[in-house]
Amino acid sequence: MLIESIECLHLQVPFRHEGRISLRNTLTLPGFFNFLAVRVRTDAGLDGIGFTRAAIGGEALASLIRGPLAEVVLKENPLEHDRLFHRAEKRFHGVGFQGLAARAYAAIDIALWDLKGKIADLPLYRLLGSSRSHASVYLGNAATTGKDPQETLAIAKPLIEQGVLGLNIEVGGDNIQHDADRVQQIRDGLGEDAWLSIDAQGRYDLGTALAMAHFYEEDVGIDRYEFPIPAEDAKGYQRLAERMEVPLALGNTFDRRDEFRQVLESGWVRVLRPDVLRLGGITPFVKIATLAEAYAAVVSPVRLPEIAVHLACGLSNINAVEFSNVLEPLFAEPVRIDKGKLTPSARPGHGLEFNPEALERYGV
Repeated sequence: MLIESIECLHLQVPFRHEGRISLRNTLTLPGFFNFLAVRVRTDAGLDGIGFTRAAIGGEALASLIRGPLAEVVLKENPLEHDRLFHRAEKRFHGVGFQGLAARAYAAIDIALWDLKGKIADLPLYRLLGSSRSHASVYLGNAATTGKDPQETLAIAKPLIEQGVLGLNIEVGGDNIQHDADRVQQIRDGLGEDAWLSIDAQGRYDLGTALAMAHFYEEDVGIDRYEFPIPAEDAKGYQRLAERMEVPLALGNTFDRRDEFRQVLESGWVRVLRPDVLRLGGITPFVKIATLAEAYAAVVSPVRLPEIAVHLACGLSNINAVEFSNVLEPLFAEPVRIDKGKLTPSARPGHGLEFNPEALERYGV
């Protein structure tokens, strides 16, 4: 069986519920995101679908998929996903695989894993190891910086009452008192039992991060402190880890597998946050999860619940899925929370199919 063709559609999809507003970043992003829908067809009549997204660079992503990346995989065996991933890295060695090339190849890699599941007649989570049948879930886009605490509570409380663990709260504006008041209002509204993660997106300096860490840990009672200072400040993360019981999380901006190795070897960060799309697909993600297991570290995928639910149910050291509904309109049967959990599709592969109406409506 060989790969016969690569089809790629470029969509521009309006933002729905993210409301992401960086209080420090004055860059104005468009009111839509780019979505690349990919279908890999084989000469045996089977096909697999994959996808990627980005705020900018949609035309460049489409050009990479249709051009040099298609050349990497055409006429190749779709089961050889690891060899093809390294072939794609080598193809871009001269200019660098990280960035748009990796994000573009992620769509192809996801499609290859979908194909692998269909060939084996197994859902993706079983192909990965079948560690559990359901995944715990927390909310990833209910408390972005642009949302008022009351808006967040209106979204989160009903879901937490159904069994959702809690939510990730994005902070990091110029006014740390505003951060503190907002987080405290959310904690008061949800009660002491709700799981809370604080995500500063690297916007705090070390002094602010240390001061806020004490408040978040002692006064609010949080469960995870994510990306509080720039990722390259290893000494800063050491100081934070030495003063906190709450685990530190890092990795959502990492482009290379080696960056995760360095963090694990330092011992200061106990939760890794790999981004399937940023890294280049499921293939490098699985390698990072395997490495993390050797260090007894937890892995928490960055959003993308459509794929993360399979990763969490397939791999043993992923304890929860970060839920976001941003991609929901693009799939015929989107992943949805049911009784506080996410359940992977039982169909072969990842079980997703594109919504034809969305492809027509948002196609560029």
